[in-house]
Amino acid sequence: MGDAYDIPGRVGELLAAGLYRDEVLGLPPRGPAGRESFRDERRVYRRGTVEFSIALSEGRLDRLPPAPAPASPADLLEVESLVGSPMPPLLKRLYGLANGGIGPGYGLLGLRGGFADDLGRTAVDILDEAVRGLWPGMPRGLLPLCHWGCAIYTFVYCPSGRIYGWDPNPVDPEDDVPFFEQEYTLDTWMQAWLDGTLYQPWLIQEPDSRTYRGATIEEARVAANALGD
Repeated sequence: MGDAYDIPGRVGELLAAGLYRDEVLGLPPRGPAGRESFRDERRVYRRGTVEFSIALSEGRLDRLPPAPAPASPADLLEVESLVGSPMPPLLKRLYGLANGGIGPGYGLLGLRGGFADDLGRTAVDILDEAVRGLWPGMPRGLLPLCHWGCAIYTFVYCPSGRIYGWDPNPVDPEDDVPFFEQEYTLDTWMQAWLDGTLYQPWLIQEPDSRTYRGATIEEARVAANALGD
């Protein structure tokens, strides 16, 4: 795919428009409405939905607050040293737009001093935890990429750009949470997000066993659509 799709350019446009995350607040539609989610008398609109597109076309979406300032060259070098591999070029360009807080889930995790997850951790903080053995089985070369809530994370394998998921929710307490490869590279993952067709990682436990596997894109799509019904 590469630069022909101009992912950084499209993300930059969303930054300029204040629409650079999955969820954006806005005014509710006029007239009768179906099932809705509100925060402080504002409706929550989610990328990829018809409601989001309509609210955008009608000018009912609020601007998000400014994203963090870009990561510094020193930040990038530090992370490459920690993961033991150069970061994918696309990811460097995204961190050149903002030090996290943009993109899928709750936004890309920042590097040192950047955007943090709900526990106050940046990507560097999680890498430090991994060195201390707090993420058992984490392969070297993985960089924490974003947080989806419910302790679910996306990682990128820097040498290849492949995307990995981490979902502890179905795992028995005595088992380590497996890292599982998904059907994405960083480029296709970001393109799916821009197109509104990206779904969070989802770990499945095989019936009558303690074997786990990552859901396919199609399985995640069906599950997400079922939740939305």
